[in-house]
Amino acid sequence: MADEDPQPLAKRRVSPPPVEFLKPGEAQTPAPQERPAAWVPRPEEYQAPSPSWTPPTAAKPRANLPTVAGILLVLAGILGIASSVYSAVNLPSVAEYANFTNNSPELIAFAQVCGLISIWSQAVAILGGVMALQRRNWRLTLVCAIFSVLTIGFLFEASLLGAFGLVLVLLSRSSFQA
Repeated sequence: MADEDPQPLAKRRVSPPPVEFLKPGEAQTPAPQERPAAWVPRPEEYQAPSPSWTPPTAAKPRANLPTVAGILLVLAGILGIASSVYSAVNLPSVAEYANFTNNSPELIAFAQVCGLISIWSQAVAILGGVMALQRRNWRLTLVCAIFSVLTIGFLFEASLLGAFGLVLVLLSRSSFQA
């Protein structure tokens, strides 16, 4: 590297511009401007996009049915959770428990199965409510709304809210994305 002569770099010749032949009466075009190697065009040098042939469509108004359905499903889940917590905190007395054990084993097993289904339905109802509020995946929201009907609540009010939410989810299918 050190033994190279710096003079050959200085002796480089700049090549002349290309030769153009002009006809008599023809004007000469201006010389092209020099551009650096990393030249980036400015936005005004781009051609403006041509207008589309279809007029823009008006935005479809958002229906409130999925929002109301989502609120009802979330309320059904919250009421179901509240009733489960209330029944877990307020255990029956010894006398009430003695009267309860006089029932048949089938009735006790049925009550426990209904309680388990209600607990799972509460979580699924809240999931369906969130999905309805986001207007995502209508099928999953529909399945969650069906399960929300199984949420018992204090006096079956959570089941009633879940049923209303189910009807609204069925009516608002077109408002969901997929």
